[in-house]
Amino acid sequence: LALLAEKRQATISHAVTRGLDPNVPMKDSGIAWLGEVPAHWRIGKIHSFAKRESGHTPSRHRADYWENCTIPWFTLADVWQLRDGKKKYVTETKELVSELGLANSSARLLPVNTVILSRTASVGYSAIMAQAMATTQDFVNWICRAGLSPEFLLYVLRAMKPEFDRLMTGSTHQTIYMPDIAKLAMACPPLEEQAAIVTWLEEELRRLDELIEGSERAVDLLGERRSALISAAVTGQIDVRGLVDRDAA
Repeated sequence: LALLAEKRQATISHAVTRGLDPNVPMKDSGIAWLGEVPAHWRIGKIHSFAKRESGHTPSRHRADYWENCTIPWFTLADVWQLRDGKKKYVTETKELVSELGLANSSARLLPVNTVILSRTASVGYSAIMAQAMATTQDFVNWICRAGLSPEFLLYVLRAMKPEFDRLMTGSTHQTIYMPDIAKLAMACPPLEEQAAIVTWLEEELRRLDELIEGSERAVDLLGERRSALISAAVTGQIDVRGLVDRDAA
C-alpha cells in the first residue's frame, strides 16, 4: 500500500513536470521542485497563469451577516472530501454565507472552475469548484487565465505536496503563509498538451486506485480471517488433538 501510494504521487509529479514524451528536449527550470522540464514549456509563478484570490470569514459578531445564507462557503470542515486525493470537483459545503456577510468581508464569490488549496491546519488539499462558492481565509484560490486549465493546475498542486511540507510552519496549527504562496512556481505546457496529460493521468490514477482498493480489501479480509482463526482456536472449534499428540511424541 505504501509503495502504491508513492507510485501514485510519483506518477502525478512526473506527468506535470516531464510531460508524456520521453524524447522531448529539456531545460533546467531553475526551480528546485520542478527540476528539468520540457524546453517548450513556460515557467513562472502560478499567479502568472492564474489570478490569485484569498478567502475570509464575515464577522461572527454581526448576526445579520449570518441570516438568509444562500452562498456555498468552503471551510476546513469540508476538507474531509479531499483527503484521499481522488475527488476533483467540490459541489457541497457544510456552511453557507449570506450576500450581506460576503459584501462586508474580504471574501468574494468565486466562479466555477476556481482551483482551491487549503493552507491552514489541513495543509495541501486541493480541488476545483464545480459551482460558484466563497471560501474562508484558510484557502488560497486561483482563477485560471486563458492558457491554463483548472484540471492541469489541480494536478500541479497535488504534485507539490513535498513542497508544501517544506513550507509549512507552526507547531499547533501548521500554515503556509501568503508570501510563500505568492512564490509558488510551475511549468505550463500548451493547452492541448495539458489536456493530453490530464487524460493520461486520469487513466493511470484510475488503474492505481483500483490496485490500492484491491490491496485494502485484501488487508481487511486477512485481518478478518486472522481474528476468526484466533477465535476458533481459543473456543475449541479447531480440533488440535492430533497436533498435541504429535508434539508430545
